[in-house]
Amino acid sequence: MNTPGPAADPQAPYVRLAVVGLIRREGASAGAESRWLLIHRTRPFRAWDPPGGRVEAGEDLATAVVREVREEAGLAVDVAGPCYAFLTFYEGERLLAVSMACRPRGEVDAVRLEPEGADGWLWAGTSEWLALARTGETSWSEADVRKASRAVAAVWEDEEA
Repeated sequence: MNTPGPAADPQAPYVRLAVVGLIRREGASAGAESRWLLIHRTRPFRAWDPPGGRVEAGEDLATAVVREVREEAGLAVDVAGPCYAFLTFYEGERLLAVSMACRPRGEVDAVRLEPEGADGWLWAGTSEWLALARTGETSWSEADVRKASRAVAAVWEDEEA
């Protein structure tokens, strides 16, 4: 019998590292709301969430998020850096998910989803993402959406200064 190791224990004192690509696209006009890439995941549960995944051996955070976004959405992104982190339990493992401030490279007409685990995507305004949080259609809480969206803006402002 194959028993789960200590990494599957939700009370374990250590975690695996994951990255989340908070990909922000500026509004179409001055003062327009920024938009965020959300992918509709179908497993292990249904939710509209940003792309991301586990960091692989030898990767730094920026390399990992670039790879994960390319694998999950077929997009190339520029990365400003980490902006938000949270502990979670996902697919039997405790994860420290580090959110990275990202922007798509060039214009994005379409997103190419990985073949398994997702069935849709959208560019959601912050208000739309908050509405998804209120109805439980994203794994992010309203407070996390607010904090992370503000943090992304601040990281890009620092990057450009």
